[in-house]
Amino acid sequence: MKSPILNRTRRSCLLMTSALVSLSCVLVVSPAMAADEPQAASTTEDIVVTARRTSEKLSNVPVSVAAIGAKALEEKRILTDADLQSATPGLTVRQTNSSNQISFSLRGQSVDAFSFAAPAVLNYVNEFNAQSTSASAFFDLTSIQALKGPQGTLFGRNATGGAVLYETRKPDTDFGGYMRLSYGNYDAKFAEGAINIPGEIISGRLAAQYQKRDGYQRNLLLGIRNGSVDTFSVRPTIQIETGGFKNATVYQYNYSGGYSTSLRATNYYGVAGSSGAAGDPLNNFVNGKPVNLSLNYGLPSATLYPDGIAALLQGGERFARFGFSGLPSFIEAQKNFGFYDVFDDQDGAHLSRQHLVTNTTTYELSDEMQIKNIFGYNHSRSRDRTDVDGTPFDPLQIGFGGGTGPANPGDPAVGGRSAEGYTYVSQQLSNELQISGKTGNLKYIAGLYYFEGKDYQRLALTFAPDYSAALGDTLGFFLREYTNKTTSKGAYAQFTYGLTPELNVTAGGRWTWEKSRYTPMDRVAGSFDVFQDDFNTSLGITGGTLKANKPSWNVSVDYKITPSLLVYAAQRGSWRTGGFNGTASSVDAAGNPIPNSFKPETTYDFELGAKFNGRIGDMPATMNVAVYNQNIKNVIRAIYLGVAAVSGNVEEARVRGVEADLSIRPTDWLQLGGTLAYTDAKYTKNTATVGTTVVKFGPYGDVPKWSGSAFAKVEHELGDGSVASLRGDVYAQSSFYYSNAANTILPRTQIDGYALVDLRAEWGRIGGSDISVSAYVKNLTDKKYNTGGFALGAVNAINSVLPGLPRMYGLEAKVEF
Repeated sequence: MKSPILNRTRRSCLLMTSALVSLSCVLVVSPAMAADEPQAASTTEDIVVTARRTSEKLSNVPVSVAAIGAKALEEKRILTDADLQSATPGLTVRQTNSSNQISFSLRGQSVDAFSFAAPAVLNYVNEFNAQSTSASAFFDLTSIQALKGPQGTLFGRNATGGAVLYETRKPDTDFGGYMRLSYGNYDAKFAEGAINIPGEIISGRLAAQYQKRDGYQRNLLLGIRNGSVDTFSVRPTIQIETGGFKNATVYQYNYSGGYSTSLRATNYYGVAGSSGAAGDPLNNFVNGKPVNLSLNYGLPSATLYPDGIAALLQGGERFARFGFSGLPSFIEAQKNFGFYDVFDDQDGAHLSRQHLVTNTTTYELSDEMQIKNIFGYNHSRSRDRTDVDGTPFDPLQIGFGGGTGPANPGDPAVGGRSAEGYTYVSQQLSNELQISGKTGNLKYIAGLYYFEGKDYQRLALTFAPDYSAALGDTLGFFLREYTNKTTSKGAYAQFTYGLTPELNVTAGGRWTWEKSRYTPMDRVAGSFDVFQDDFNTSLGITGGTLKANKPSWNVSVDYKITPSLLVYAAQRGSWRTGGFNGTASSVDAAGNPIPNSFKPETTYDFELGAKFNGRIGDMPATMNVAVYNQNIKNVIRAIYLGVAAVSGNVEEARVRGVEADLSIRPTDWLQLGGTLAYTDAKYTKNTATVGTTVVKFGPYGDVPKWSGSAFAKVEHELGDGSVASLRGDVYAQSSFYYSNAANTILPRTQIDGYALVDLRAEWGRIGGSDISVSAYVKNLTDKKYNTGGFALGAVNAINSVLPGLPRMYGLEAKVEF
């Protein structure tokens, strides 16, 4: 009997092969037809990428990479992580409970907020794996590259979804620099600049960026503006170069403040016997059996906050003027206010600082061999006062209400201004030594890697502090405070052999040893030990250690059908480490309590692709297409149960899809392009034990099935040496779920699809000078849309979403020297 999985894989491969063969035939014929045609003056840009740890043209790399050069970053006004989604086919930027809690999803692989899991998509700055506790600032970069699919053979730590590479601009041989200044609506002020100082041996570069913008959300309860921005970054770089020796040291400091974007509650789950006008059906599935949802949440907000309760709440008198007195009437009344009006009782204040150092040393042993050492250190710390439910009520407050602890919780009536918030500290240190070169037809790279990371989290939680008066000051507290230390060691090698000038085969492998140590914080007698939500201290659990070692690999074949057209096939495998749930305990074989853990996630994929950089007729064009099928086992997913995110392993999942991008110049004055991504993600075996609960997962979360973009750019050279240009961009995506259990315990957690339009007009090099001015507008139609959400339906019965940016516009001036 034939395996259904094998049959599906075979059919997928046949479809993938057929599609690429058809495309290749078209592109092979096109250059031939144009062989005798006159050549247009304009050409298409072929970005240099480092997907294989060496500088190569994008069109020559047999792997799916989306690359954005410095010019495109400026034209599309890509300033933070959230802006990358519209420029990268298949990339989803996950925003969960605020605009400063961001993670990437590539090909359906991601990490859940507040979970204990390692990221499925890793960030690298100058080849160093650095994780931040805030949205990043993009400035003075040479490129941003998104590597799609399983990683680990060549890049740092293992990842099952991909990697995003940021390459900062290094000093060059000419004195010069630039300055950009802009002003826009919401009092948006922006400044960015860089200066390059050359030298015969030692050269330097200094770059900085500043952004400040008022919030676009009105918090009517607290009288503040949420969604504001206040950031500053500076980056000095020193480079030493003599003979075959080069050393580049980069230091970057990032500061981020302001008030994060606030959630808006969209629905709540009903109580026993009634779902309410805004509530949800009660019957659903837990442990594979139909149950009443009201028995499932740890904090049934629909019961705690019925209409009329506001009169009994501390600070509840503030609600009367808005026309609601409990959760049901609030959900309905909210519809009468503006899309960007919120009533969150915590202010969303955000503060983070980051210190990042990278040091890269290369030495040319010969013309065809070099050694390279990459050192990096990163330390980031953030504190966020976040409302987790998007309502004016406080079923679960992050922080002890401004007091000193359970014995003195402070005054909840003050609202979010009093809550201490969530503290997160992240630190990484790594060193990598590699050797690479070429001998005859063989290219090789090999290396050793060491990584050490340490995360600290302090999450103080208060049950219903605004409910104190009605309950006679009976409050519940817990404190989740722990450290998690990870060490990773790896050895890798990859070889590419040219069988002919057109045909290459590549094989690479890596073995990685990972160790993870979870430690609850020790406290003196009389402190908050008894309030820790994992109860590990009271059970005598002092921590736990997990060890794992597994391989990663990459095998590929690429063939240059013509000098302009490359086709390839690749098969890869990787994994990401497991970990501990600091908020749950299990028992060992003898019945003794131990920390609850989850297993490593493993994956393998098949990918076929084609890359074209040449001419279609007389039109310069680039095109990249990839089709893939990826299988994942022990998928790491978190569900918010009780009062915390608890991670477990979903048995199996499958993700397959198509990604494409195109850029073409029909004439010297017109450039057209676009991207398209189709992602079909599914849990093929959807059961997981999360903590002590068996959950049925699905549909696949944070993955729109369709997403894509299109652009057109018109430019005209004026007689005085200046250039006028107009560019328009459109991005669209289909609906998606912001939970991974919408079919079972978290219904009604879907976000509608949307489309956004951006415009930019520029008058460049005015009168032949080095001065340019431009006007921009993002979200031209002022589309009201949501970018993500927080599914706490199984915690406090409330689900909420995070609104996207409204129309933003402004003027910018740039001078180069």
